[in-house]
Amino acid sequence: MRPAVRPVQVTVRLQSSSTKHEQSKAAEDEATNEELNNLKVPDTTPNFRRSSSNEQASTSGRLPQTVQDLQNVIASNCPVFYLHPEERYFPCTVQWFLERCELQLIRKGWRRRVLRVIERVGEVDGESLKRAQAWFGAQPFKRSFMMLRLVDPAHRAGQPDRLNQVPIYAHAKQVVDPRTGCRTALEINYMKFLAFNGSYKLFGWIPAGNLGAHDADWEHVTLRLTPDGRCVLGVYYSAHRHQDGVWRSAREVPRSEAGRPLAHIAVNGHGSYPIAGTIPRIFFAANDQTSNQGAVWDTERCMIVTNNGRGGALPKVEDRGSDLDGTSYAALGSSADSGTLQGQRPAAAYESAEWLDYGGRWGTTVEAPAKQDWFARAENPVSRTWLQQVLFPLAPGIESIYEPAMEEVEEALEGAHEKMEHVQSELRQEADYLQRKVEGWVKGGRK
Repeated sequence: MRPAVRPVQVTVRLQSSSTKHEQSKAAEDEATNEELNNLKVPDTTPNFRRSSSNEQASTSGRLPQTVQDLQNVIASNCPVFYLHPEERYFPCTVQWFLERCELQLIRKGWRRRVLRVIERVGEVDGESLKRAQAWFGAQPFKRSFMMLRLVDPAHRAGQPDRLNQVPIYAHAKQVVDPRTGCRTALEINYMKFLAFNGSYKLFGWIPAGNLGAHDADWEHVTLRLTPDGRCVLGVYYSAHRHQDGVWRSAREVPRSEAGRPLAHIAVNGHGSYPIAGTIPRIFFAANDQTSNQGAVWDTERCMIVTNNGRGGALPKVEDRGSDLDGTSYAALGSSADSGTLQGQRPAAAYESAEWLDYGGRWGTTVEAPAKQDWFARAENPVSRTWLQQVLFPLAPGIESIYEPAMEEVEEALEGAHEKMEHVQSELRQEADYLQRKVEGWVKGGRK
């Protein structure tokens, strides 16, 4: 039985527009883009605008007519997440994590080593990461990278005591047809951040050391809507770098009693799935386990980080397609929402996200969010079947969960090559020295 969902007010920014609606579509688009470009941080005055009737949602290429509409849609359709009862590593805020990290410069190779500590614990924040990124970009580093490291293992648990105060981070994009340039969809990445990714047990019971374990874990679920934000077309549940990601059309999306999408977080690995139970993976050796009996992460805050939280026009990305069947339902918070579904809807706010400018790693393997494919482009079009998840983990065309391992191999090869070059250099120096000695001896003998 699903847990009851608490009512809470939606926090939005009141914004009036002096722009008159023109009759032509071009004029309407121009007015909308002008308003989005002037977007500022919202206040906290509730004003949940609704239409008087549940009218047919438009599928035109227009964006939501006002910034307030867009903000309402983002916050009101934020997913509710179920965690597994055995989960030990919980979500946390980015700020909480950074305060407990140090920023290191790491030398690549078979034996990674810390070249220097750029920022110590207590010194890391969005501003310092931005400075470090500028410094790193100006250096001739070839075989090194920056890494955020959680120093105290006791902090790996995250913030379980403040679960619903931990926000979901949202990133919105305009999806356009690459041939015509017309808008085809509005996509919202709902990003969840956890301090640590736990290790796996093979076949569910065989300990495998630190297999899969690493600091910092960025995961996400993507909502795909009509361009005007009035209709939900489907949800993409991402898991393991898209390796096990699946699309669910609107009619198949599990929803709470209040109408918000539901997602189940796998224990330790934190991938998102539309169902509770056992998700078979990789020859049944690394199955994911989800449940609807654990803690419910029903966040009170949805922090919008598009354009680093500074607002402005939504970024445009090329449509890559999706496995959706064309069904839809009225998006909560849009003008097509009649208000018949009442329930908790998170507060909306804009987050100053300077940490998005940081291009180094979060932990040993996780790339910066802004460098990940799903953030910079439209959502992955590939939906994985049960058979592919079990028998074809290395199928081409999608990212592989073995990328970190392959990266380690590449670093090892680079290290071996570097060591070989060093040995060759020493041999050349020794040969040059012996040659000079012989030449000196020959010249001395002639005298």
